[in-house]
Amino acid sequence: MKTISKLFILILFVASCESYTEDINTDPNEFTTAPPELIIGQAQLGWMQLATSNSARYAGIFMNHFTGEDRQYVTVNQYSTTAADYDDTWEDAYVRGIEQAQLTRDLALESGNLQLAGIAQICEAAIFGEMAALFGDIPFSQANNIDEFPTPEYDSQASVLSGIQTILDQAITNVGDLSASTYAGNRLSSAATWAEIAHSLKARYYLIAKDYPNALISARNGIDTPEKSLITQHTTALNSENLYYQFMVDERDGYLGATDSHLKNLLDGTVARTIATPGDAERFDFYFTAYSDGTGHAPNVTNDGVFAETAPMNIISYEEVKLIEAEAANRTNDAGDVTAFNEVRAFLATEYGSSFPATTSASGSNALLMEIVEEKYITLIGELQPFHDIRRTGNMLNVPPKTGATIPQRFIYPQIEVDANPNIPSPLPTLFDPTPIN
Repeated sequence: MKTISKLFILILFVASCESYTEDINTDPNEFTTAPPELIIGQAQLGWMQLATSNSARYAGIFMNHFTGEDRQYVTVNQYSTTAADYDDTWEDAYVRGIEQAQLTRDLALESGNLQLAGIAQICEAAIFGEMAALFGDIPFSQANNIDEFPTPEYDSQASVLSGIQTILDQAITNVGDLSASTYAGNRLSSAATWAEIAHSLKARYYLIAKDYPNALISARNGIDTPEKSLITQHTTALNSENLYYQFMVDERDGYLGATDSHLKNLLDGTVARTIATPGDAERFDFYFTAYSDGTGHAPNVTNDGVFAETAPMNIISYEEVKLIEAEAANRTNDAGDVTAFNEVRAFLATEYGSSFPATTSASGSNALLMEIVEEKYITLIGELQPFHDIRRTGNMLNVPPKTGATIPQRFIYPQIEVDANPNIPSPLPTLFDPTPIN
């Protein structure tokens, strides 16, 4: 009897200890999950980071929008980068962007919120699209499934660009006619619907894939007024400023300039434009400021500048979509190329209060194509898309390289992938190896 009593007491003691120590190693301040309505904000921030931060600055230097003028950026200006320079881009995209978008999608589908799932799919597709455009072959079908695929295979660039079209089609069905202001928080702003944003992104990635007929169809279903541009929102609060402003004013003053850049030379008349444009004088002042010692220029971060502290950045804009329409129409012998291009020129005239003459080139002509691609190169300052265009078109604008004979053709794979993923392409491509679609 005594033995039974002692055993009973021991069982009670063990059970009591388990109840007291259960979850002792769980940090109540470290959340294991969150509502998808909150996670979508992180996914969108990852998208914004990829589109308007370090990747955009590197692309801007590579394609001669800007100049690297101090310390590490001097080597970037010389096209000398290392694999470790792209670690942050990879992490921003896969961990802070795509993974959060996929988690939002899954949780939203579980709760029956198809519209939120569709917004997450739009974000996911856009980040995958930019990564494929920048790097070429990337993890896609096995990405972010570490339990099953700890070292994901690399899908071909073409298959990724095709796959994101499927994701965007699903997103369009899921979002319906939902306003793009829904679940945009204080991060993004647009008067479009999410479906129009998705069609616009379809146009962008069809263009990058050189599928011009589908790019034309998608562009005509996308953003069709300036107010519908999807733009970032910024304030004067710490870490919420325009990301170019943050870098140039708060973090790395003097690193990024524009001295003798090709974009600066086009706008000030040093290099002749395909269409003489008086309004470029006003645009020059919006884009650039002169150094006080007269030695060069920098991107304009003043209150009236393109990269002001609270200035929005385009995620995808009316101008981009209209110029995609113009180029795709030109390449497919659709007479709408002239109209679409002139609509952009008319909008710019209103924006700058100056003259942006309409084209006199014929529909379908190579002269008009040059005008379209050049206008996009100039108008989308600070964005990734002109870098994609230069590589896709074989540098038809003859943008001069900073050094050597060739503009970089891709971003190189990051050191974190070189070290950890045996499925990374071998041999490793260099900065000057074209991506497969180019």
